[in-house]
Amino acid sequence: MNAKKFLDPLPFAEGGQENSLPGEEKILRHLAQTLSVEKTLKRFPGLKTKELQDILLKSAARVAEKTTPLPSPSVGEGFAELFIYADGASRGNPGEAGIGAVITDARGRAVKELKCFLGMATNNVAEYQALILALKEAEKLGAASVHVYLDSELVVRQVRGEYRVREPHLQTLHQQAHQALKRFPKYSINSIAREENRRADQLANEAIDQKT
Repeated sequence: MNAKKFLDPLPFAEGGQENSLPGEEKILRHLAQTLSVEKTLKRFPGLKTKELQDILLKSAARVAEKTTPLPSPSVGEGFAELFIYADGASRGNPGEAGIGAVITDARGRAVKELKCFLGMATNNVAEYQALILALKEAEKLGAASVHVYLDSELVVRQVRGEYRVREPHLQTLHQQAHQALKRFPKYSINSIAREENRRADQLANEAIDQKT
């Protein structure tokens, strides 16, 4: 694989606790992804409830001070890097399937949310389709580099070249995903826990419920 690896400025740990207290931005990103104060306090044992409350209040104050909305890139311009959280869902495997994705900027601000109903598909097909759709959207947004996060370890390892892709229908999607990734000068693809990909999962299930 010809991916140019580089460090995520705010990487997600894949599990366990972090005994040394990280920066406020990492704490807020973890809280935003899990939507759980309890899990955030468990993840960072050195963080107290009052300290987390203070961080949230300070963050709210900073937002209030900066009332200018996030600008959309002009023609010919784009984001230096974007972060993609993508997920696929299949009820029955195979069954009715949907995909969802959240694209954020380097500060963790949502730039785009995507969802699409696939019809009948397996979970692995939905995971690949979510990845491909999100990469195409990131390209439209003019990203120079992308960091991709999926909760499907199988798809992540297949895209990295660590696992073989045996199923012919997945081989086609695997090739499409690689072609989409290669359009970016730099990219990384990472596995995260399902709880850290909750919004993308929600969008995928909304697509199934709404058939949109």
